[in-house]
Amino acid sequence: MSPPFDPISKIIPPREAWRIKVRVLRAWTVPSFGNADVPNSMELILVDENSTKIQATIRKQLIHKFKDHLLEGSCYKMSYFVVVSNQGSYRATKHEFKLIFLFRTTVTTIPDDIIPKSCFSIYPFEDILQMSQDHDYLVDVIGLLTLVGEEKNYDRDGKTVKMVVVELSSQKMMLRCALFGEYVDQLNDFLASGYVEQPVVIVQLAKIKLFRGQPGLQNVMKATKIYFNPDLSEVIDFRKSMVEQGINGTQPLFIANEGKSLSLEDDFMRLTRRSTIDQLHDNKEDGSFVIMGTITDIVEEGCWWYSTCVCGKAVYPESGVYFCDVCMHHVTNVIPRSRLKVAVSDHTGQGIFILFDRETAYLLKKACADLFNEVQKEPTVLCGDSYPITFKTLEGKKVLLKVDTKSLGIDKYFGTFRVKRICDDPTIISMFELAENENEVTPVKDAHVPGIGLDIGEPSYTQPTSKDVKLSVLDKDESVPGLDDISIDMDANRKSVVPQVSGDNDENQVFSDEVGSLLNSGVEETQDFLSHLLDNSDNTDVSFICNDVVRSKVKRNLESDFQKALEETVGPSSKMIKIEDNLDG
Repeated sequence: MSPPFDPISKIIPPREAWRIKVRVLRAWTVPSFGNADVPNSMELILVDENSTKIQATIRKQLIHKFKDHLLEGSCYKMSYFVVVSNQGSYRATKHEFKLIFLFRTTVTTIPDDIIPKSCFSIYPFEDILQMSQDHDYLVDVIGLLTLVGEEKNYDRDGKTVKMVVVELSSQKMMLRCALFGEYVDQLNDFLASGYVEQPVVIVQLAKIKLFRGQPGLQNVMKATKIYFNPDLSEVIDFRKSMVEQGINGTQPLFIANEGKSLSLEDDFMRLTRRSTIDQLHDNKEDGSFVIMGTITDIVEEGCWWYSTCVCGKAVYPESGVYFCDVCMHHVTNVIPRSRLKVAVSDHTGQGIFILFDRETAYLLKKACADLFNEVQKEPTVLCGDSYPITFKTLEGKKVLLKVDTKSLGIDKYFGTFRVKRICDDPTIISMFELAENENEVTPVKDAHVPGIGLDIGEPSYTQPTSKDVKLSVLDKDESVPGLDDISIDMDANRKSVVPQVSGDNDENQVFSDEVGSLLNSGVEETQDFLSHLLDNSDNTDVSFICNDVVRSKVKRNLESDFQKALEETVGPSSKMIKIEDNLDG
């Protein structure tokens, strides 16, 4: 008879012959300092059936032995470890100790057990916002993604690091989170799926950083994991709490400089370049343009609807099962979305345009689910072999289309364009016609921000209103501060006035903002730029805004702040590296 398994809560040194049955909640590789291509260690977060977690480290000499046998989400029985104290500035679990794999450590795969598949240590916003110093532990946070700031790139010696600040809200409290590198790419991938409402986001293993006394979140390279609308019980409970608080989770997501936050009149009349259909065909410049035309035909090719995961990503059945590449799990409940091709003509020619869910619903004043209810007794329509008769009402309709000039290469039609926004308001259409007749000079500046635009995606339906809310946006060249002060006009939309400090030197203000961003970043981002910034940082005027209080401008030397940032531990494995070296000795 096999000996019983030991609960993680009982693990203490100096014993090594521990025998545990666990699930791997998280697994990531920590790169070597100065050489990202060489792994330094492999880190694991293990959980047992009692929902107790512990961190484990596999030293670089043993990574090859275990890496291919350990998969995130799988269950194993393991035995024989060195148990050491859990120390460091950013600890991944609250356990007093952590494990180090030995050469004789055994790992055996076992069937999926009663061990929980998710085990988040959700940290309340209220506790984070009351912190007055950096937190020693990495935290899990759940919130509603309400705002995406403007993406910013930092270039140094040919290397570019992306950064964006987002806002999460919970129980009417707001928390800012700075994302760097690959996490910006993950955010952009989600935005490109076309989901335009405010999603529920879980940020797993984030660090809490204070800069100038203001707490916020920041990702830890390789360790942090971000979930967008995951199909988990924690998300269901969070949405229920939102309903109880009277919070509407279907509000549109605010994206800095993204056209959807503009009024129809501003977007179609002032901020987007005009074009004809013939010019679109000949255009070789990527960007957005507005064309005016009449819908002449519904192109009945392919199914008029498709299925999406709750995160907004399109999913397709394989052997009768749906799998979401974003959520990385099988989907049991899918959501129908509309997808419609229309032929549109103007005085110069004709083109094929793709309308996705939001645009189709805007014209029909019906969501895709409503269309399903109307045609439920028509099996050929439900199967997509024919189209709902209501689509024919669109023929002959004059519209303004904001389109992406990147033709859809996957489509067999030449000159097929993705519609980003649509307008059938007769007043705005008349203004557009009048402007064309008077040969008004059209703007050449587009409100698009590279890296945070919608790609070929499927926006979810939001009920159109008779009056759009006009929101101000950032100028294209305006700098985006770091975590301590994301100065975007969204604050004005909340009607909270933040006094501004006028500086003697605008360059010093921009520099101060970038310092805030870098001091809140990890070593991998900060290291590349600190030496350059330090050369120019002495005796720099620093102005900053903390919460809604303006602090006076002071003369100071920033070198001590940079030195402190360099000395900080940036990952849960940094202290472990020193311990491992001692063990090797």
